[in-house]
Order: sequence, then structure tokens, then C-alpha cells
Amino acid sequence: MIVTMSEEEILKRLKEYIKPENMMFKLTALNCSILLLVTFILTATGNVIYQNSIADRSLANTVEIQNQVLRSLDLIFRSVSDNMEILGNNPAVQSYLTVDEERNPAQRVEKEGEVRDIFLEYSRTYQDYLNIVAVSEKGRYLSNDSYRLQKTPLSREQWYRDAIRADGALVLNTNVVGRNLKSWKNYSMENFISVSQMVKDRETGEPAGVLLVDLDIRTIRELIEEITMGQTGFGYIQNSQGKVIYAPQNKIVYRMDPGWFGSKNGQLQCKINGQEYRVLYSSSDYTDLTVVGVFDWDKTIAGAVQVMRASVFIAVITAVFAALCSVIFSASFTKPLARLSRLMQKVQTGNLTVRFDNHYKGEIGQLGDAFNSMIDKINELLNLVYEEQKKKRKAELQILHEQIKPHFLYNTLDTIQWMAKKYHAGDIVEIVLALSSFFRISLSQGKEYITLEQEADMVKSYLSIQKFRYEDLFDYHMDFDKSIMKCRVLKLSLQPLVENALYHGIKESDMEKGTIWIRGYAEGSDDMVLVVEDNGAGMTEERLAQLNQWLSSGEREKDVHAYGTLNVNDRIKIACGEEYGLTFRRREGGGTIAVLRMKRTYV
Repeated sequence: MIVTMSEEEILKRLKEYIKPENMMFKLTALNCSILLLVTFILTATGNVIYQNSIADRSLANTVEIQNQVLRSLDLIFRSVSDNMEILGNNPAVQSYLTVDEERNPAQRVEKEGEVRDIFLEYSRTYQDYLNIVAVSEKGRYLSNDSYRLQKTPLSREQWYRDAIRADGALVLNTNVVGRNLKSWKNYSMENFISVSQMVKDRETGEPAGVLLVDLDIRTIRELIEEITMGQTGFGYIQNSQGKVIYAPQNKIVYRMDPGWFGSKNGQLQCKINGQEYRVLYSSSDYTDLTVVGVFDWDKTIAGAVQVMRASVFIAVITAVFAALCSVIFSASFTKPLARLSRLMQKVQTGNLTVRFDNHYKGEIGQLGDAFNSMIDKINELLNLVYEEQKKKRKAELQILHEQIKPHFLYNTLDTIQWMAKKYHAGDIVEIVLALSSFFRISLSQGKEYITLEQEADMVKSYLSIQKFRYEDLFDYHMDFDKSIMKCRVLKLSLQPLVENALYHGIKESDMEKGTIWIRGYAEGSDDMVLVVEDNGAGMTEERLAQLNQWLSSGEREKDVHAYGTLNVNDRIKIACGEEYGLTFRRREGGGTIAVLRMKRTYV
């Protein structure tokens, strides 16, 4: 479904958008002005900036090419290492390197032929392998294309000892000058790279000898020649000691200081023969080779200097223009915002009578209305908190008024108890003890919280006193989970419920003898429930519904005759939250059940 707008609706929306008091219009005007200016400037200088950005892209491309060269070198030497390992594990090579020449000369000759055939086959398959040499621990050697210049055993050669120390890892032999080997093909030292690798005896795990391979440098030369460093740059390969492995003909290469390459990867600037050069280098963890790229830095940054000068000039002009636009366009809405900020600072000091004189339209007007609404809400919440605190204090004061506080009462009760014992009045002693215990726990040195165990003892003392008064009018049973006896409860939270059960349940019933059950148990992970149940007169449905409504809503009439019950409920809700408190329900067979739910916290 396509919704169309009339011309009047379109004009109306445009007028709303382009009103001067609309913040979006102001910001749009500002952004458009700056954008037009920047676009004009960039269009005028775009060609210059683009031409000079080629230098940066060339630098990034050079780094990527260097990494590709390193990966290719790693691949080449890993392949050589794998082939040398396969070759070293060949049974014929193993036998040749470990055979006892004095005891089995015929076997040595036989294995020598087999190994030479294997070497020839490898050199035909891998044409880069110019020379393959196997040397045993005793100095016996075999090669497909070289011979020993002197009678000194090859096992004393430096490349041999390096391979043994490497314990099976591939070793690049960068120094082949003076090596006790001569190629039959007489290829130059500049045309190959020599690598060696130890061969282990598969039965004993001990060194059996070393394999040496001379690799044609042609593949490496092709990799290096692919590196382009701008118009005048070049690349070369060196080892970790700074020895050049391969480099094109260039006078700069051998003037590079090995101390410059202190890390695995990086870049640096150096001056050689008065000329500035940028050097990029990346090293391989596997081969310990470093690919180095060198190019003339002055020629590279020649265009960048011009761009920098133009950019500074453009930045200054743009900043001045942007500042002027910001002042002009922002002045219309920063003034009311500053005024609103000052009002907020007054609110922070506690002055909640301030109001924002809002005669603005658009977003500023909405912000002012929100500020005034926020102040009204804060005042409303403060009044609500004040009423809650006042209500809580009133409840606490009324509880205190209900308690008997004179401490001289203890001394009087002790005197009565002592006199009763003197005249052997056991009943009086028992009731005085119960009354004394009741008062001591109910006062509790003014503490608001006591343990459930203390609350239960106080209820027990209260019921003991009532038993003396009413004799056979009722029985009671108390059952509490041991796990909750050390939980904190509000003082006088259970006793008023027991008193209601006695006076409004048992006494008002027609039964000769009633029963009161008092229970307590944990519920869930955080709550506990206290239950007072009686089989007395009970309540009508209307009275029960009215009482539960008072307990849940907190709204009640002034002449409510259930102060003790409502007081317990209010105190629990204030202490634990609105989801806790007191509820009543009818008991099957007659009577009432009071259920008090509160948080379970331990002393």
C-alpha cells in the first residue's frame, strides 16, 4: 500500500522542520555549512593528496610482500627439512651411517651403492638439490656431487657440529668458505645455500650422523627480485648475525649495521653517505632469516611534505570558519541551556523550589518541561518517604508505649518470688518466673530484633501465665525447625498473634477446651514462615476478607479494632518489603490460621 501526502501536508512538515527554534534545523545548517566547505577544499586538493598517498600504500604493500617472501622461505626450508628427515629415516641411509665398517665391509659397500642411488634419485626429483652429503659419526661420508679436499674427517667440520648441537633441527650454514668439500660441477659459493640436519639412530636414539644439502639459490633470488620498494628501493636477505645471504648488486647493502636489527620485525631510518633511507625488515622464527627492504626516504616523502603544508593551511582556515559558525548558530540555544544548568546546580544544593520559566519551543521546551516534571516527582517522592518514616516511627512509639519499661519491676518480681518460696507457694513462684521471663524478653534492653528462639520463649511464658489464669480452657503445641531458631525476628511479632488466637478464637468459642498450634519452618532459600492456628470461634467470610484487605493495602479505617495484628503486619513490611507480611485464612473444621512470612536472616 502506497501512502501519498498532499502538497499542504508536505509544506506543513517542511515549515515545522525549518522553524528557527528547531534544534535539528540549527544542527543541520551548521553541519551542511562545514560539509560544503570541506567538500570544496577536498575537491580542490584531492589530486595532490591522492598522489602522495601512493607512498603509504607502497609501504604497506612492501611489508605484505616481505611477509609473503618469509612464508615462501619457510615453506622451502620446511620442505627441505621434511625431505632430509625422510631421507635420514631411510633404512639404507640408517644402515650406511651405523654399519661397522671393520666387521662388515661388504655391507658398507652394498649400502653405499644403495644410498648413492637414492641421492641421485633425489637430485633428479628436486633439481634445487645441487649436492647431498651423508656423514657418519666416524667421519665416513658419501655424496652425489662432491668430494673431500683433505683427509680431515668431515665430522670435525663446523657445519657438522652445528647440526649435532641443533638436535634434529634444520641448520643454515651461512659460512661455506674453507669447507672441506668440493663440487665436481664446480658451482660457485654465491649460487647455493647450505643446510644440514642431524640423523638419529632409530634404534638407540643417539646421533648417527648428519645430512648436508646444497640448495640452488635461484628460487630465493627470484623471491627477492619480486620485492619492489618504490622507484629506487631494493630488498635482500640476511641471517640473525647480519651476514648477507643474498642481495642484488648494490653498494648500500654492505653499509648496513647489523646492530640496527634488534627485534624480529620493525622499521627504521638511517643515513648512509648523507642520504636518508627507510629500512623495513621482518624475521622468520623458523629459519632465523631476515628479509630487509631499503628505499630512498627523501624521495618518498617529497610529496607528503607538500600535502602537510597544504593540510595545515586548510586546517587553520577550516577551524576559523567552523568556530565562527559554532558561535553564531549555538548562541541561540546555549543561553537557555546555561540557565537550566544553573537551576540544576541549585537543585544539587537542596533547593527544590526552583522552576524553569519555559517559554521555549522545540527540544529546549521539552527539556524545560522534563526538568520541572523531575522536580515535582522529587518533591512527591520526598513527601512519600517522609510519610513512610513518620508512619514507621509512630508504629515504633506505639509498640514502646505498650511495653512495660520500669526496671524496678524486676526487683519487685524477684521479691514476690522470694516470698512465695518462703511460704512454699509453688504456683506463685512458677507464674512469677513466667511473668519475669516475658518482661525480660519483651524489653530486651530496647533491641528491635531478637532471635526466633527468644520470641518462642516469650510466647511460651505468656501461654504459661494464661494457663494459670484459665486452667483447662486450652492446650498449646509449639513446633519450630531447628534450622531457623537463630534467625532474627522483630520483637513481639508472634505474641500478638497468639494472644488473638486465645482471646478472639478460644475464649469466644463454645468448646470446653481449645487448642493453639504454633509452628515455624524455612521456605525457599531466603524466607521463613510462622503459623499460629486455633480451633476456636473463627471469623466470618466478610470479616476475614476485610482484615486481609487491610493487611495487603495498608488503607484502613480509624476505628479499626485490630491494632496489634495490623501493627505486626506493618512492621514486617517496613523491615522486609511489601511482598512479606501477615495473612489470615479459615481453618477446616473451625478456627483461624494466621500465616506470617518474613525474610530469613541469621544473627
